[in-house]
Amino acid sequence: MKRFLCHERLYARFLALLGLGAVLFTLAWTLSYYFLPEAVLRGRTGSAILAGDEAAGSFLAEWLRIVALNLVAGSLIVLSNRIYQYRGFPLGYIIPLAWLTLYAAFLGTNSFSIPMPERMAPSLAVFGRTGLYEMAAFTLVAAATYSINLYEVRRLVPPTYEPVTPKPRFSLTLEQWIGLGLAIAVLLAANAREAYMIVTL
Repeated sequence: MKRFLCHERLYARFLALLGLGAVLFTLAWTLSYYFLPEAVLRGRTGSAILAGDEAAGSFLAEWLRIVALNLVAGSLIVLSNRIYQYRGFPLGYIIPLAWLTLYAAFLGTNSFSIPMPERMAPSLAVFGRTGLYEMAAFTLVAAATYSINLYEVRRLVPPTYEPVTPKPRFSLTLEQWIGLGLAIAVLLAANAREAYMIVTL
């Protein structure tokens, strides 16, 4: 698995990270649907508090609000990748995996700020929602900015850091820039569909 997560080609890193996320997503969705009470997570995350529980007055306003939140989220992945890596794995890899798991729990418990009519049982119907495409875009951001780490964690306890040598510049290959651009395009499109779905409820 490490071979693919740390592969020199972007598509291999992306598919490996997405595949790992899919396993966590399916497991968390199933467990939360069958074992957690409905709405148990509603209003308990930072993004839920920022998004609020009411739609904006227009499609454009709702879309811009969702885009702003998601661009900040994507920036956190890039910043995390910039900070450090551990045994070749950048910190930013953890974030989309955690978000896929959390999104699965939200689906299984119907904990969204603007809830669905009922909680969604594990099924392929999830491809009709926008969240999965947003998560895929975040995963692509993490894979595309894989190589920009400044520090290597040598030991977790006590924490020991060493600068990566030679110090990497914040520069990406053409393949990475294309991946990052594609991730942003997918994110904007998914956000537009989400905004449309919200304002037309």
